[in-house]
Amino acid sequence: MLYPSALNWVLLAYAVLAVAVGWAYAVSRIHADYEQTLEAERNRLRGVTAALQAGTLAMLNDGIGAAVAGANELQSAGGLIRADRPEIIATLQKQLTGGDYVRSLFLTYGERFVLASRDGASESRLPPAWLTVSRVPRSNGTWVGPPIADPERPGDLVIPIAQRVAWGQGLALWAGALFSFDGFDGLYRKSSAQGASMSLIATDGTVLVRAPKVGRRDLFAGTNVASTELFRRAIAAGNAGIVEGYGTVLKKAVIYAYDLVNGYPVYIVVGQTRDAALGEWRDRRQISIATTAAFTAMVLIMTALLNHYIHTLRRREHHYRTLFNNAQFSVFLLEGQGFVDANRTAVRMFGLESARSAEGLTPWDLSPEHQPDGQRSDELAREHIDTALREGSTTFEWRHKRADTGECFPAEVDLSSLSTGNTVLALAVVHDVTVRKRAEQDLHLLSAELIRLQGEERRRIGRDLHDSTGQTLAALELGLAQLIHDSGSVTAERRELLEHCARLATQCSTEIRTASYLLHPPLLDELGLLSALRWLADGFRKRSAIEVRLDLPEAMQRLPPDEELSLFRIAQESLTNVHRHAASPWVAIRLKVQSNSVMLEIEDAGRGMAHAHDTETDANGPTLGVGLAGMRERIRQIGGTFSVQSTSAGTRVRTTISRPSRSDLPASAE
Repeated sequence: MLYPSALNWVLLAYAVLAVAVGWAYAVSRIHADYEQTLEAERNRLRGVTAALQAGTLAMLNDGIGAAVAGANELQSAGGLIRADRPEIIATLQKQLTGGDYVRSLFLTYGERFVLASRDGASESRLPPAWLTVSRVPRSNGTWVGPPIADPERPGDLVIPIAQRVAWGQGLALWAGALFSFDGFDGLYRKSSAQGASMSLIATDGTVLVRAPKVGRRDLFAGTNVASTELFRRAIAAGNAGIVEGYGTVLKKAVIYAYDLVNGYPVYIVVGQTRDAALGEWRDRRQISIATTAAFTAMVLIMTALLNHYIHTLRRREHHYRTLFNNAQFSVFLLEGQGFVDANRTAVRMFGLESARSAEGLTPWDLSPEHQPDGQRSDELAREHIDTALREGSTTFEWRHKRADTGECFPAEVDLSSLSTGNTVLALAVVHDVTVRKRAEQDLHLLSAELIRLQGEERRRIGRDLHDSTGQTLAALELGLAQLIHDSGSVTAERRELLEHCARLATQCSTEIRTASYLLHPPLLDELGLLSALRWLADGFRKRSAIEVRLDLPEAMQRLPPDEELSLFRIAQESLTNVHRHAASPWVAIRLKVQSNSVMLEIEDAGRGMAHAHDTETDANGPTLGVGLAGMRERIRQIGGTFSVQSTSAGTRVRTTISRPSRSDLPASAE
């Protein structure tokens, strides 16, 4: 009982291992997909910032370059200080050839400030408050200011950016432009799938522009994010890279890609929330989890089914073993020609140590060398096994031998073939018929005794009929004959009556004599079987008017009395059956004497036995009637064989008796 339990534990461990491996694989795939998704998003954001940096750099260079070109032109024309206001404004307006994103150009030197746009210009002795270039260290060549209101379009914001221009000793000349990044929002709308936000942030943390706007306003323009953790980490990491964390602007976990615009203290920043970046990954994760859950359910269901089937098989195996071992008959299982299993009854019946000791033995290992018919046990066993495998089953009698004592016992064997895949097995069911054989032997002895007593009783009755009743009838015949002789004065009617009584007495005497001879023919004892058969045939022909065809030898040696009587009784019973049942026009009696046997055959051309078609009954066959049963038993008592073949064309009764050689028999003439 430990083996199935261990198997259940193995199945459970296998299921747990399979589920664990499945989930570990799913987790590893999900994690790898997570990392790949984030890395792909980082690379994509890097690509977006690189593209934005190129565009932004072109815009800045367009404006700053125009302002620096104007300053250089004025210096080469005779000096900026000597130039009058109209000349400066005209020079700046001439340089305004770029896009509309450059709203104005300005110059500041000393305490002078000039601003020129496409539509107008202004000049002041003092720079405006938003222009804080004086605070810029001399080591920095570019200044970026916070967003301011456009002087010509107060509703719009512009970003002032200026660049230091080399101009004499101790003089600070800055040429700059006011930039409008309204197109930045349109760019975001065109590529909103690229990120959750796009920003320009000065290196001091001031937000210059951010998309998307809230309505028409950029609520975050001018705010400073220098104190945020993400900005500090980005500054510490270098001029370009990826920074991730909680975004104070978006109020979510975000991924930012940033890149410093070449030559300007401005960062291009593109951000994407982790939720948006991982959206497709979450869908794939759900699919992976669902697939793994389905795999887990399948493994658990399969394990439960296997456990159920194993439990069922254990129960059936237990029932099979209980029935197999508690059967009152021996059971062997053969593979090929050797035993592979045996039940407890077989162990006891054959004196084996255990069922395992039967494994590898063959049927002839548990049998004597020869069977009762003289055939070798191994050859005959192979024939029976081949027959069972070919026809499906066979039943036969066998003589077995115990393994412990060597004692032999008779048995009846039912051999059936079993197919299990590519293996063909044979199931042998062995019934010990020792008790039955003893009962049959006792029955045979009793039957023989009954037949002997019947023969003696027939002989006595026949003798009594012949010696007493026959003699009385003979005396009656004589008396009646004397009365007829002395009845001269009797009337004719009386005389006729006496003659009729005399004929009846003669008929009774004949019938009594015939019955006496049939009960025990004296010719059988005095002259032998041939004379008795001829007398029987003559009497049968006279009584039945059926043609009798005799095929008898001219002479033969005498047989033992019991054999001659048995053959005579079989011929007598067969003729009686022909007369009563066959409706045959003829009957043939054949007696063939060979060197080692005597064969008697009675054949007719009648209608055969009822419901019998090509039926053959031998000494071991079924009983086909009381008369036939008696004939069969008579022949069995003397060791002969008896068979009946019956068809619609007639019936043939055949009896064969083995006999010793001719030299061993006493000579006798008919």
